[in-house]
Amino acid sequence: MTQMQDDATAVALARDGNEDAFRFLVERHSRHIFRLACRMTGRPEDAEDVVQETFIRAFRQLSRFEARANFSTWLYRIAYNCAIDFIRSRPHRESAEERETLEAKGDVVSTPDAHDLV
Repeated sequence: MTQMQDDATAVALARDGNEDAFRFLVERHSRHIFRLACRMTGRPEDAEDVVQETFIRAFRQLSRFEARANFSTWLYRIAYNCAIDFIRSRPHRESAEERETLEAKGDVVSTPDAHDLV
């Protein structure tokens, strides 16, 4: 793949199974998607997960992409939706982590003695 190749050509080739064409799209757009995901999630580690999920979904839905649309806009929308899904699932993840932390701390905490009560 040359750097001069446009998204429409790369999408067409990727639809036909050309892995290099899809790699070109990932390399071309991953930084922009990462910045969006980082702004939305607030954490680079979470943004990396969102970027990965974005490109997995894009790959699976590549046949649905309509060439009359701009690929970057379509991809950006997928990334936005992935970030929203990630954020919505966050309270469940955090509450599970908090529960584990509390349980671990609960094992360490001993009953107060007379000096603690005073």
